[in-house]
Order: sequence, then C-alpha cells, then structure tokens
Amino acid sequence: MVEILGVELPNEFYRAKANFKEHMPFSKPERTDLVINMTLAEIFLLLLFVVWYGYTPIIDTPGEIARLKEQLARLENENQSLKNDLRDVRNEISDLKQRLDWWRRVSPTIVDLELITPPEVAQREIGRGFRRCQDINVLIRASVIRGQQSIVWMTESPQLTQWIKSAGRTRPQFGVRLTDHNEIDSFLALIRDYYQNTREIGTECRFDYQLMYETKEDYYDGREKFEKFFYPSGITRLRGQTKN
Repeated sequence: MVEILGVELPNEFYRAKANFKEHMPFSKPERTDLVINMTLAEIFLLLLFVVWYGYTPIIDTPGEIARLKEQLARLENENQSLKNDLRDVRNEISDLKQRLDWWRRVSPTIVDLELITPPEVAQREIGRGFRRCQDINVLIRASVIRGQQSIVWMTESPQLTQWIKSAGRTRPQFGVRLTDHNEIDSFLALIRDYYQNTREIGTECRFDYQLMYETKEDYYDGREKFEKFFYPSGITRLRGQTKN
C-alpha cells in the first residue's frame, strides 16, 4: 500500500500505470509517417504530370498551325456546300409537292398512283400534262398521205356536244371524213375553244388522236399540226410499218 496525501493507494494501481506507459505508442511517429506518405503521393502525381506533358504533341509550330487552318477552311467550305445542296433539295421537294397538289386538283380520278396498274399506265398519265376528257378519249383519226390531210370524228363526246349546242356553234358530222383544209381548221378551232371553256370552269382536259402517215414529211407535218390540240394515242405508218 502507498500513502499519498493521506490516501492509501494499492500497489496494483502503480503496476497498471507502468504497463500503460509501456504499451501505449506515441502519436508523433505516426504523424511523421503520414507527412512522408503525402509527400510521396504528391511526388508521384508530379512525375505523372511531367510524363504526360512530355508526350503531348506540340502543335504551336507555324507549319502545323497553317495546316490546321487550311483543314478548318476546307471543312467550312464543305459544310457550306452541303447546306446549299440541302436547300436546293428542299426547294425541289416543295416544287414537286406543289405540282402534285395541282395534279390532284385537275385530275381527281388519279390521286394515288399506286392504285393504277400496270406501272406504264401511270407513267403515261403523268406525262400527259392535262387529264383525259373522258374514258374513251380518242376523239379523231387523222391521216396525212403525201401531203393530203383528213380527219374523222370517231368517238362521241356528250360534254363536247353539249357545249357546241350551248355556244351556238356548228357541230361537225360524226363519222364523216373531212378533207378540206378550211373544214379541218374550223374543227380544230372548235376544239381549242372547248379547251378554253374547260379551263375557265376548272375541268381543263385534252382529247387524244390517232395518226396515219406515209412519208417522213407526212409524219412531221401531221404531228406538228394535230398535236397542238391532241395527245397522240397511236401513230401508224402505211404498208405495215409502225412508228411510235
């Protein structure tokens, strides 16, 4: 027993105190190790940065900068060219849409080309420019034989006949061959005025015709005269030779 300030302490207290001092490590060495460890980490990062910087390509030379500027200018030109092409394509699409809308208005019977078979029929109808006036649309058969012209009204047209009556015009005889140039020109003028009427009422159309010819001159003369008023539906050369 040990007496301190009049208080007796057991010997076990001093033995425990001595053991505590013996086994309790000081914190100072640990703090030193921590500082050393942080310093090594910083040195490692510094070395890593130096190595990375050493492998970074140097592009500040005048030649490299000029090359990059040239490449940038080329890319900008290509980009502008693509923008111009895109604008032209969009304008073309807009124009085609307007044409398609117009075609649908003037040709209500041909709205969706997928409904028309075979495909060559759709191509022929699109190439007309104006819709048919009626289902059986071949109105006349014309012939030019060695310069001699003639026409025959071969298909009835109720709409055309009705318009002739209402306009007070003289109706040509159906199925009768006209050979006089004045009579032929008068008939063609009648057809021209009928087209003008259909244009005014929003149903503009074109009739078809068939042509028979013999010589090359007949062929060109016939097409030049009659295709101002009709679309060709068949061109036949005499002696069994056909030209389409």
